[in-house]
Amino acid sequence: MNVPRTVNGLKGLAFQALVKAENRNVLAFMFLAFSFLGGVSETWGQESRRASTFKRDHAWVDPLTIPPLLSGNFGELRGNHFHTGVDLKTEGREGLPVLAATDGRVARVKMSPWGYGNALYLEGPDGVTTVYAHLQRFAPNVQSWAVARTYEARSLGLDASPPSSAGLRFQAGDTLGWSGNSGGSGGPHLHFEIRSTSNQHPLNPLDGWLSKVDTRPPVIPALWVESATDWYRVSLPASDTLSLTSKVRFSVEGYDVLDGASNICGLRTLEAKVMEEGTKVLLTHRASWEELDFGVNKDMNAHAFYPVWSTVRDQVHRLHRFPTNRLGIYETPASAGWVELDAGQRAVLHIEATDAAGNRSSVAVPLVGSPPEMPSDPLCNDLDAQDHGEWSVEPELSGTHDFGEFGFAWRAGTFFERETVRVYVEPSGRKLRMLPTEVPYRKAIQVRWPVPSSAEMWEGAWSVLPGASLPADRWLSVQREDDGEVGDAVVAERKDGQWLVDLPRGGEWVMERDTVPPRVLPYHSGTPLVASGDAVWYVEDALAGIEDVELRIQGQWARAVWDPKRNMLTYEASDEIHPRGVPCPVSLTVTDEVGNTTTWERSLTWP
Repeated sequence: MNVPRTVNGLKGLAFQALVKAENRNVLAFMFLAFSFLGGVSETWGQESRRASTFKRDHAWVDPLTIPPLLSGNFGELRGNHFHTGVDLKTEGREGLPVLAATDGRVARVKMSPWGYGNALYLEGPDGVTTVYAHLQRFAPNVQSWAVARTYEARSLGLDASPPSSAGLRFQAGDTLGWSGNSGGSGGPHLHFEIRSTSNQHPLNPLDGWLSKVDTRPPVIPALWVESATDWYRVSLPASDTLSLTSKVRFSVEGYDVLDGASNICGLRTLEAKVMEEGTKVLLTHRASWEELDFGVNKDMNAHAFYPVWSTVRDQVHRLHRFPTNRLGIYETPASAGWVELDAGQRAVLHIEATDAAGNRSSVAVPLVGSPPEMPSDPLCNDLDAQDHGEWSVEPELSGTHDFGEFGFAWRAGTFFERETVRVYVEPSGRKLRMLPTEVPYRKAIQVRWPVPSSAEMWEGAWSVLPGASLPADRWLSVQREDDGEVGDAVVAERKDGQWLVDLPRGGEWVMERDTVPPRVLPYHSGTPLVASGDAVWYVEDALAGIEDVELRIQGQWARAVWDPKRNMLTYEASDEIHPRGVPCPVSLTVTDEVGNTTTWERSLTWP
């Protein structure tokens, strides 16, 4: 049977289901489920009273002068966290004026190669702070204050709060800076946030703060069904009754799309219920993205269906909340989420999603219990011939486990659920595979890794040869992609004939030694000087990654702006610590995570 999805409310959905359904029992269950949910959804998507009151009492200006187009919104799954603001498109370019949304004082300034890049925090009235991130540069008075602080601290970055005496105050509509692509930005845009000043919790900017026309409803394209041993995808709307042969739990792919852009964005609310005949509720779940908490935001990994999220990055939400999940977005109690139907027992899974504009999408999936299938023979693991260990980890307990000469230690809260950890070790002792890989590790597992002989290590250890004494330093545990590119590298400490290394996730890890220093090249073949007067170098490291850079001009420390995503390091001529018209010595020293260094030295003449 076809079960339609509609955006015209629950009564319309129930009517269409009644028309198309082929089983009278299923019809009854669906109608009862929709009637049960109908009263709850009427208030979803209403404008925030806080935003309305604020705009009534205080000046408010949208942060860009161009029409708002969003490439990302609040609550969208990102990396290992929820997105805490909106990403406003800047027409694919940098340098657009960024305006103060409210009156206020600059409460915090950040300059970083990572994360928010150049970011300004404006503390406004009524306990509201606005945040402007990935800026190209700040307004002149803020820029000069921030640059002066980095020279005082001789720091590559900055995270500081200007005192009131700095006089960094703005009125709504003043230019705070110019849009850019700094930090962890994937392209030019403005990341904009609304926060409660008292606790710095981000609020949903689309709850009445930003004016954004949106007529497009959320999309619910797929259901994921998880058993104790497997999971599979069901396209929605469902083409037939879903047969359940064991206890299962559900996750749903759901996202929003906004007018004027093709980007996948986050939902405002998500609700699910499983209802059996007689209105018995077997499962209920509701999440609402109104406010987030940075302190627990990484628990997003427990909200997402991690096997899918970690591989293909689809916006798949669990329809249950782990008891260890600390997120404050839920309006229903914690639950393991398991649903089990007896053979012939029927129920309906109903899912509804809304966006901040009040658009709504719903889907219903008829369920029926079936006799359990005969278990199949377990598949052979490609590492079965190797030694392996196995043990259980309880989420609320710390512990240790010894496996041969290997030792493992974990802290309480490493996993969100009880997990079985398995380790497979290659005979040489240089490589291990740690499972599971399909669940998130909230904390790293420390591995005590025995150091093998140099004869066993030489093939993957760069300068190590058979028979030579094994060097004590510059070792890393490395995880590589299928094409050989480095996915992650963790520095290992050597102590008492063992390596100690904290592995942040499962998968295959190999011990390698990094003796290759970073590469430093000037922007032009002969000089780093460019037309603007800036000095620019390409800086990269093939394995361990860059740890530190130090630039000196005439022996004086100079600020360097590092952009890791483009492997570029820039001295900005506007800092004006260089002489003009005369040669002066310049040195740039780059150090990687294991201590390899490269120094570039030359005399440069600024015009």
